[in-house]
This record gives sequence, C-alpha cells and structure tokens, in this order.
Amino acid sequence: MKNNENLVVVHLSATAVYVVIGNVVSAKDIRILGVGQVKNSDFYQGQIKHRERLQGAIKQAIQEAEDTANCRVHSVWLTLATPELSSKNSAGEVKVEDEVVRAKDMVQALANAKSRDLSSDYYLMHCCQQGIYVDEQDFMVDDVIEMMAHNITVMYHMMMMPVASRQNIQKLLQSCDVGIDHIVFDAVTSAEYSLMTEERQQGVCLVDIGASTTSICVYKENKLIFTHCIATGSHEVTMDISADFGISMIEAEKLKKSHGTADVNSVDPSAFFLFKPQGSGDEINIGIYNLARIIEARYVQIFTEIARQLHEAGLIGYIDKGIVLTGGGSTIKGMIPFAKKLLKMPVVLTNTHPAISAYNHFDNDESFKLLNSQVNDRAYQTAFGTLLYSQSEQFRRSEKSEPEAIQNNRVSGVFRNAGQRFANVLKKIL
Repeated sequence: MKNNENLVVVHLSATAVYVVIGNVVSAKDIRILGVGQVKNSDFYQGQIKHRERLQGAIKQAIQEAEDTANCRVHSVWLTLATPELSSKNSAGEVKVEDEVVRAKDMVQALANAKSRDLSSDYYLMHCCQQGIYVDEQDFMVDDVIEMMAHNITVMYHMMMMPVASRQNIQKLLQSCDVGIDHIVFDAVTSAEYSLMTEERQQGVCLVDIGASTTSICVYKENKLIFTHCIATGSHEVTMDISADFGISMIEAEKLKKSHGTADVNSVDPSAFFLFKPQGSGDEINIGIYNLARIIEARYVQIFTEIARQLHEAGLIGYIDKGIVLTGGGSTIKGMIPFAKKLLKMPVVLTNTHPAISAYNHFDNDESFKLLNSQVNDRAYQTAFGTLLYSQSEQFRRSEKSEPEAIQNNRVSGVFRNAGQRFANVLKKIL
C-alpha cells in the first residue's frame, strides 16, 4: 500500500452511519480530513431493516465527509458487526514447487483453507494470517516468500458471513455509487485503535459494546485467535428502562445517560428524583437504586455471555491483560468497577490513539475546531481503527494470501497431514 493516500471508511452501526476520510501518511501519522455522521437505526444486529432509508443515510454521511474533506469518494473500507459472523482458526497446507516459496503458494494456502472450512453459502468477510509453519518446524514465522521449503502450512483466523448478507451489503453500497475495497469485522478495527502491543502479546480480550451487538476479539502473542459477535447491546438496556418505568425509548435513553450506573454498590438506596414523562401531567418518582438494578441486570447478561464464550473456547487462562472495553455501551457510569467485580479480572476503557489527528486544511479556525472535536469523539474510534488497520503488519501479511495478489493456481495433494497439525492449532498459537 502506498503511503500518503486518502482512504475512506464507512462504519455501519445500529444508531448511525459514520464516514471518515483520512490522509494516510504512515502508520504513525493519519490525518483526518473529513467526517460524516447521520443518525439511523436501519442496520440492526447486522441486518438491513429498511434499505431505502439506510441508503439515504449512507449517501448523506458520505456527502458530509466529502464536503468537509473537499474530495470525492469512489470506494470505501466497510466495517460492521453481525451476529451472523462465523469464525474459525484454519490452516492451508501447500507443497512447494522447486522448494522455493513463491507468492502463488501463499495465495494457494488461503484457497486451501477456504476449501476446508468455508461452506458454499458463506463468504470470507475478513481473514487474518496468524503465522506460517515451514516443513516440520514447531514454531511459526511471519513471512516465507523466497525461503527454501518442501511445504508450508499457513494459519488463519477466518471470519465469515452468509453469502446472501454479503450480496445485500454490496448492492447497498453500489446503490450509493461507491465500491467496497474491504469488509472488516468491527472488533478487529476497534482493537487496532484500542490495544497496545504489550496487551496483544500477553493476551487480551477487546469487548466492543454497541447498541445492538457486542463484539469480541482475543489476541495472544500478537495474533488474533478468537472473534465472536453477540446479538445484545446497550439498546436492550434502554428497552428495559422504558418497559419498567413506562416511558418512551427517548426518555429512557436520557435517564440512562444522566442518572444511570452499572455499579449498584455506588448508589444510595434511598435516593430518588422526580421525572415528568412527555405528554403526561403527572410526575413519577424514579429510584436511582432501582434504575441501577435494571441496568446492572442487562449488563450481567451481556458479560456472562462473554465469559461463557471465552470459557468454551478455553481462553480464560490466556487473557493475562484482562478486558479492554470500547463502544458506546461501555461508557455508562460505573462500568469499570462493575465489570471488574463480575469478571474478576483487569478491566480498562480505551484511550485516544496518538496516530490519529485532525488535519487543518480549512480557511477558518471554526471548521478546524469542529473537526478536532469530532476526532476526539469516541463514536468514530472504530472507523479510525480501520485506517490504522490498513497500515498494520497484520493486514500486510494477510493481504499476501488474497486471490488478487496473483493468479490462482491449483496445487494437488495439499491436505496431507494438515488435519492432524491443525488439531493442535490453539496450543501452538498459545
């Protein structure tokens, strides 16, 4: 990937469409030229609920970003979460011709992994290379092109989505007059923004709590080894508050942000405030402790499911650095003490990333101040993370296996011993 180019990211969430245009100078210097944000609830739990409205929101958000950046958008990186995500650690084994590893061998390795683990009704949405075994070596390396070898086994973390869903997304973006360069799972791009190298190396779980989904990814020894998407998010918290107090969703969301907390232990059980629902002449008493209990109950459900997924994958013991939280649903008051007590492990919130900055290409200070405030808005972190991911070693290594890298050539007899070696993949990675 050439340096100093403009990249465009579209992030679809359950509450808004976010668009970011960034000038990528280097992995450590990404200058935001423009952003767009349009509130929309028609992409819910990874599904298009109202295509025409969502199309309009995407077009409007792109237009806002174009106007701010003073450029035109033709293709985008798309980041999203979907509970339809199916993830698997996979392996592609290739017998090396002439005993020198070529680019075509890397492409073939991914093709073989897809043949093993990608069913005909699923599309490989996003793939991260974990490492490469050369011959019978017990350790992985990152790059083997031009190395001498009899065979290679390339390890991948594959993230897949149904073909029909992928086609619907592609047609939607095409109707907005833009192409798709890459689709990436939002937890991976959030991780690129949020996680430090030390955390990835020692073992960490990133949890991105959105409105309709909660996305998870786990890193160990700087390798992505697990991803999952739960069909529950902070919107359910708002629904619970609305149902319990008999108020509108808009009012419940305001209560959650102004008086809500996930930490019941920090609340005075006798504290309350008066609240007048819109359209009602009567005020109601809202007990702060009762509000906290409602919020806590839903977050207990979310984090219990996270813990269950990690336990079933056998990963609890490998997350030495604990949990890093991101996403709008993680910003509620009391989240950190609540999560620490429940999970009994370290929990922290993500910070801003030093490589991301607003670029002053304006004729007036007010426009730059506005863009700078948007760059510090947590809502854009997933999109910013996509720009960072485009410059990462992870993406560059994985890109070498993409079919576009070289014409796909068939290799026969490539599955010998692959199943046996792959049976212990997590043990080798960890």
